Amino acid sequence: MSRTRTVHATAAVVQPHWFAAPLAAATYPFLLAAFHEAATAIGRGAGAGAGAWIGAGLALLAALAMPAVALWAAMRLGRIESPSPAELAARRTALLAVAVPPMFTLTGVLAMLLGHPDWDIGFLLALWTVLAVRIASAGRASVRPAAGGSAGNWRVAHGGAAVLAILFLMAHFSNHLVGLLGPEAHTAVMKVLRVVYRSAVMEPILIGVFAFLILTGLRLAWRWSARPMDRARSFQVAGGVFVTFAAISHLNAVLYLARVHFGIDTDWAFATGAPAGMLMDPWNIRLLPYYLGGVFFVVAHAFCGLRIVMLAHHMPRVLANRVLAGGTVFAGLLASVIILAMCGVRIHLA
Repeated sequence: MSRTRTVHATAAVVQPHWFAAPLAAATYPFLLAAFHEAATAIGRGAGAGAGAWIGAGLALLAALAMPAVALWAAMRLGRIESPSPAELAARRTALLAVAVPPMFTLTGVLAMLLGHPDWDIGFLLALWTVLAVRIASAGRASVRPAAGGSAGNWRVAHGGAAVLAILFLMAHFSNHLVGLLGPEAHTAVMKVLRVVYRSAVMEPILIGVFAFLILTGLRLAWRWSARPMDRARSFQVAGGVFVTFAAISHLNAVLYLARVHFGIDTDWAFATGAPAGMLMDPWNIRLLPYYLGGVFFVVAHAFCGLRIVMLAHHMPRVLANRVLAGGTVFAGLLASVIILAMCGVRIHLA
């Protein structure tokens, strides 16, 4: 079937928000470094006043805000019905920049495995620079998106595979919530759950499911990103990109870094960067936004899918949107509680 494009005579003017996402992503590692410097001063005790506490808090909040800046840019760019090549490049760059926390973790691990742990920031800076140059140099003429075939079959297959992944993640996240009681309680539950998900039958199935979700998710994200998207769709696609990179990073860390490279168990100590922990180590601090966003976007992305299913079954849009809003709030609360547990917060039962 032939594809047609309609080019409008007007040309898009370069807009600052086209570059907001790559700039935010490029700034992200330095904000985490600023947090570490302030946290180190607090850890020393001597001479660490209110300024160090305020500086640490602001630096961490700013780092956590960088994916939100990219998401804002993606939502704004997603509304354009006939984007220019520059606008489309900016839209896709923004969707990618939302995933900067897992990307930073993944590149850090890969750089370490290559024997050059200081390459990670340089690589990401080069990536965001190249993408910004691509946006600046792309065409300005508004182009009507090409008509394409339905992504329905891929979407259904992706959603079907996600059901099994969600069942596993429900158990996995519940295990992390038990961490509020302490590492020993987490380990006790983990050993029981591993009888199932690390069995000779189930583990290859789970790895295959996540690999399938990664491949189909990337395909769907690329297709949807070329079309006009409302805020819910932009949120869904951006969350899917984040989850994709988080899954790649997590599989690499568990299957190769821990088991093969280090030959250690992927227990609570491994997950939380013990003995230094996440908050006081210059490398481990990248795990905090990665885990926080990972849990949040996994749950929120599932509710985005539920919203699509509800709309497909002709349920009221208002109800579907409320379910998504409630699910997003739940995702934020769950992610916050889990990250508090991983940072050392404990509940002591009488």
